Amino acid sequence: MSKVSKGLETVQTKICAFLLAFMCLMVVVQVVLRYVFSFSFVWSEELIRYLMIWMVMIGSALVQDRNEHVRIDFFPMLAGPRVRRVMETSFRLCALVFLAILTIKGVKMVYFNRLFESSGLRISMLWASLAIPLGALLMGIYTLRDLIRDGHRLLFWPAEKLAEQDRLAAMAKFQPPPGHSSV
Repeated sequence: MSKVSKGLETVQTKICAFLLAFMCLMVVVQVVLRYVFSFSFVWSEELIRYLMIWMVMIGSALVQDRNEHVRIDFFPMLAGPRVRRVMETSFRLCALVFLAILTIKGVKMVYFNRLFESSGLRISMLWASLAIPLGALLMGIYTLRDLIRDGHRLLFWPAEKLAEQDRLAAMAKFQPPPGHSSV
């Protein structure tokens, strides 16, 4: 993994962790204020909703980078290494088309929503909407990177090397992370 990719993964992980912690804190504060002091902030629920959108889109890109999205891989696992790569390449192409559409439509949505203001926070709806095209763009970049890598392997690697890589990847899923004790 390159330094840029590793650095981007670290930034995305820290942003998601911060957003989750901040949202949890805001919910606890809101509950205490509402039930103990009979007071609540008008803007807190709206802020939590927008932060959730940002966290989901950044987190989805992070999961896409790690290639860990939930999927049914029954048929690819039955296929040989070369057919499996063809299937994964076609899946990635479909995902890339979807992410391109999501990015384009998201940019149009951001452009439209820039004219509106949120009711609680009184900020432009552009900021809440911007998470959609940015997250889709990040996921598209990761998908394109994997598509190029898989296409190269499909065209230039022998079937034996593909099978060995599949075996190593399957074994890595069952290994504990470095520094993790099993006791």
